[in-house]
Amino acid sequence: MYRNIALKIAYDGSCFHGWQFQKNAYTVQQAMQDSWSKLIGERINVIGSSRTDAGVHATGLVANFKTSAKIPADRIHLALNTMLPDGVSVIAAKEVAQDFNARFDALGKHYSYFFYHSTVRPSILRNFTAHISGPLDLQKMQEACALFIGEKDFAALADQGTPVNTTVREILKLQISECTDNIIRLDVVGTGFLYHMIRILAGTLFYIGSGKIDIKNIPQYLASKNRTLMGKTMPARGLFLNKVYYQTVLFGQDGLTNFYNSSINKYDSR
Repeated sequence: MYRNIALKIAYDGSCFHGWQFQKNAYTVQQAMQDSWSKLIGERINVIGSSRTDAGVHATGLVANFKTSAKIPADRIHLALNTMLPDGVSVIAAKEVAQDFNARFDALGKHYSYFFYHSTVRPSILRNFTAHISGPLDLQKMQEACALFIGEKDFAALADQGTPVNTTVREILKLQISECTDNIIRLDVVGTGFLYHMIRILAGTLFYIGSGKIDIKNIPQYLASKNRTLMGKTMPARGLFLNKVYYQTVLFGQDGLTNFYNSSINKYDSR
């Protein structure tokens, strides 16, 4: 009898070439599957909630796989962690319904993007922040957040990548704040995102803050669907996947109610 096991996974994206299995590069998915094979002697297919790019980090990616192993579900993460390489760990595991799919059942996601604002590039945080310098108007960046909230066609914030049926997405929450004197944090909660959408959004807000894009032009730039009018695609290293939301709670505060409550007041960027 096969059981369906859900996992909550954290990893340092600088150790891997993204999530998705590749023939000539080491990925998180491969690390998960190889480690389980070493532990149990069973080949599995681990389905991830997000196909994060090389360099992107996660503190709460959700995955699932089917197994015939008899290890108690609440001990699977402890056993698996003994085999996993440095840079990735399973935070929790639980048995879920047979038809649960971490990717297709996801209702929304919460990402963060971190800027390191300084004339001197970071050393300790070099793999976890994107270095920016020069004058920056944080208030303008905060004001601009409201222009991206809601259900919109975000074609102007997408690079060429995996084909999609529609470029309409819904952003529920978009906030930017100064964490320390050097670190600025952008938080985004939405129902789904296009290829590089959050990294382009981060680059667009950076261009607004540095005066390269006028905030008043954002509505027409979005309407144009023209990628070249928006900011640059920021480096992957500043991006973190924090939480994936589902219909019911899996690993704490990730259910449907939590998803909508995460925006505090829906469509309010303050």
